Amino acid sequence: MSASAIQEHRVNVRGTDVRVWRAGDRNQSVLLLIHGAGADRRDWEHTISALSVYYRVYAPDLIGFGDSPRDNIPYTLETFREFIIELMDELGIQNASLIGHSLGGRISLEVAATMPERISRLVLIAPMGFGQLSILGRIVSTSAWAIHKAARIALPYPDMDLNLNAHESGEFAIIRQPTLLIWGSRDMYFPASHGWRAMKTLPDAQLKIYKGAGHSPHTAYPKHFTSDVLGFLSGRQQRIMRGCTSQAI
Repeated sequence: MSASAIQEHRVNVRGTDVRVWRAGDRNQSVLLLIHGAGADRRDWEHTISALSVYYRVYAPDLIGFGDSPRDNIPYTLETFREFIIELMDELGIQNASLIGHSLGGRISLEVAATMPERISRLVLIAPMGFGQLSILGRIVSTSAWAIHKAARIALPYPDMDLNLNAHESGEFAIIRQPTLLIWGSRDMYFPASHGWRAMKTLPDAQLKIYKGAGHSPHTAYPKHFTSDVLGFLSGRQQRIMRGCTSQAI
């Protein structure tokens, strides 16, 4: 088998056209890739082709991101959750595994909790929801915001109203899908300690830490990432219940 070419589609969701990348054969199981808060569908350009050898893969722009229209309103977790569910309906996806980075990881958890019968597995890359930004992360984020405003350049993300401490409510206890957590040991936004917290919070999770990686280990080390993901999704990778492995890159 070989990787499929990436095709770009426009999909209408709630009267809004969004850009979606697709790769893979129509008869394959489905992966849905959900990008983070500072990115768009292009965040997956180094991994989608390798994943498409074994899966039919979709990578959309979230509503309010990338080439999608943006309303002048605060976007909530419910906004993104309903967008993903309706996108799946429009694409005819009855069942999928979700791969989400940062904000995309938090959205993946919400979708999995809302319709567990349609989500089989989760791969979460430094997901939001397990603690506040680090001090350095707040400084970097605030500085970037100030620079964009001073230069009158549009931010890569809309206004959002999100709870970064969702784990404290116990709401993640209902997540039953097997989950692979991937974290960078040098994540300056959500430190690896959040990964340990996530592993202890989610009922069926294992954690892999990439030594030396930052907040986006999937883009820094795409070959290692796709290998780990494919092993996890296929069941070839050894299950480590509530266990952690560190991978030197």
